[in-house]
Amino acid sequence: MKNLFSELFLSKGVNYFTGDKPLKSILDFFGLGDKLDLAEMGKYVSEELIELLDFIDHSAKPMLHTWSALGERIDYVRLSPDHYNALIELQKMGVIGSMFSPSNSLMQHFLSGYIISDSGIFCTLTLTAQTAYAVDKYADEPIRSKFMKLFLDENNPWFGATFYTETQGGSDLGANLTVASRKDGWYYLSGTDKYFASNAGVADLAVVTARVEGSHEGAKGISVFLVPAYLDDGSQNYRIRRIKDKLGTTAVPTGEVEFENSKAYLLGDSPEGIYIAMEILTISRIDDAIAAVGMARKALWEAVRFADRRTAFGKRVIEQPLMIKDLAEREAELEAALVVSLLSALKFNSAKGRKPPYDDEYQYARLLSSMAKNMASDTSAEITRYAMEIEGGIGFLEEFPMAKFHRDSIVTSIWEGTSNIQALEFLEVLARKNGSQLLFSDLERNIGAIRDSNASEVLNEQLLRLKGRVKQMLSSDNPQFFSKDVLRESGLLLAAVYMFRIGESGTGDSALMLKSAEIFARRHFRPDDPELENLIMLSGLFDWMR
Repeated sequence: MKNLFSELFLSKGVNYFTGDKPLKSILDFFGLGDKLDLAEMGKYVSEELIELLDFIDHSAKPMLHTWSALGERIDYVRLSPDHYNALIELQKMGVIGSMFSPSNSLMQHFLSGYIISDSGIFCTLTLTAQTAYAVDKYADEPIRSKFMKLFLDENNPWFGATFYTETQGGSDLGANLTVASRKDGWYYLSGTDKYFASNAGVADLAVVTARVEGSHEGAKGISVFLVPAYLDDGSQNYRIRRIKDKLGTTAVPTGEVEFENSKAYLLGDSPEGIYIAMEILTISRIDDAIAAVGMARKALWEAVRFADRRTAFGKRVIEQPLMIKDLAEREAELEAALVVSLLSALKFNSAKGRKPPYDDEYQYARLLSSMAKNMASDTSAEITRYAMEIEGGIGFLEEFPMAKFHRDSIVTSIWEGTSNIQALEFLEVLARKNGSQLLFSDLERNIGAIRDSNASEVLNEQLLRLKGRVKQMLSSDNPQFFSKDVLRESGLLLAAVYMFRIGESGTGDSALMLKSAEIFARRHFRPDDPELENLIMLSGLFDWMR
């Protein structure tokens, strides 16, 4: 049988790691160019994984089997064999294991999200990474050794999950109703409201938020627990009520979980529970941002290849001036979001050893994670939407992969905290954790290192404006009103500054990044600049994807 998937997906066969020129420039600038081994994954995703995930999305979704053939309650979430094998293959490529290698770096994991960038299957791996991170950092011995050995088993690795959200509270973890009671030296959880429990039925161990009996009301009364799916005797430790039908992310089963005297292990110190929960969540926010940009990259790459091969009105679509403008502008936006997302990942990687009450390094990483998630999710939704538009009616058909990219991208602004939640997180760090000074110092230091005097002048003007906006926000009786706008403006300026730094660095294809920086800065800070037209038309910004 001849496989003709390449006729449906024109990017089949590209290498999403070695072929990505802007990515190489960014990684070289951050000192990661020779430290990541993702070439095999870059090829595997293009040649095999995208086709498999497209098939799972339409024809092989995870399925909940509540009862066995003999009428016993089993709550078995069934994955297709190829789905499970793909998870194992990605594990063998180091998506989880690299986090606990001698290098002690999270960056291979974070960059894997950009290469895989499917918000279904990568969600399973993100949740596993969070859980293993939590066990390794906060679990007591011998629990830590026992569970880490299982997570790092190459042939039959454990998977993880985070069950935080409840029906009545959503992002407000202080509204959790799940209760933990202590008896005979163990904790037992009871509650029926874990409403968005992704990886339910796949996870062998879950990180769960609950309120210890008699604890404080609100977020400060929340503790964090490790809850195994099965007890040592093989019996179920909790029930899965149902699996949800979602717009996208179909490769990760999202269920409703019920606890009834479910055995649990306390993670860390109980008074620090909400801080530990949010630290664990930061990993998935960074993963969300990086994977969102990865989805945008795949969609834009496919759209460029389509436009390069499609003829309309006597010439190739990619040669039409309006198409050149649209593609170049979106390429610059994509690179900006990628820069901020990878910067966020690097800062968190540096701060990962910190524990509550944390220090400035951790708080700045936290600030950047909200900035990255907000910026990347918006960019991804727009680029994947426009990539569909480039393909016209073909892009809107479910029989081609482009529609899935867009459906999967939409969730990135919702889970792990919506844009409003990111704005509130950003505001808290700015107002209460020295965040404004940390951000301004980073911007001032890097603007000072830019050699282009015209660029420095524009960026310094924007920094002065941003300082005024932050002051206005923090002195207001209603700072939330300004927070999302300031979050967005901060992301734009940070991206532009680092893009100019990378463009002037001489690393990789930095000349392309410099063009992106100039286009990005002019569009956002000098939209009436008469040079913008020629800069875009002559940039060749997206030619490497043809």
